[in-house]
Parts: sequence; C-alpha cells; structure tokens
Amino acid sequence: MTLTRTPTTFHIHIPVRVLLSYGDKRLGEIITHPEGVEGARKELREMQESGAIFLVCDSKCDNRKPDGSCAGHVDQEA
Repeated sequence: MTLTRTPTTFHIHIPVRVLLSYGDKRLGEIITHPEGVEGARKELREMQESGAIFLVCDSKCDNRKPDGSCAGHVDQEA
C-alpha cells in the first residue's frame, strides 16, 4: 500500500475464516442476516469459495479490493 498525504478512511474488515470459526452466539453478535446465523455461515462460505478473504463491517462500502477488504475512501473535507 502506498501512503499519501491525502486523508483516507478505511472500513474495518474481518477475515472470513475467523468469522466461520466463531460459535453461533458470537457470530450472531457480529453479523445480522435475514436467514439467521446459518444464512450468514452459508453466505460467508460462498464468499470464501469466490476468493474473498475479508468481510467489510459496513455493507455500504462501495470500494472493495478483490480480497473483500476496503480499498479506502478519500476524505472529501480535506
């Protein structure tokens, strides 16, 4: 990653493998899914199979790297 003087914000992301290792209670505290914890696990596995390594903790993130992590957002107020 190249550092610049441009203020940039990054969304927090969590490794998918870590999320899949959590028990139902802990995973349910971190992720909400319309189909519950089993739906979340299914979607995480699908993400992993498609090459995603990370899950961004903000569904509104619109700038993601191929590995699923946030690629950064240039701050507009700078």
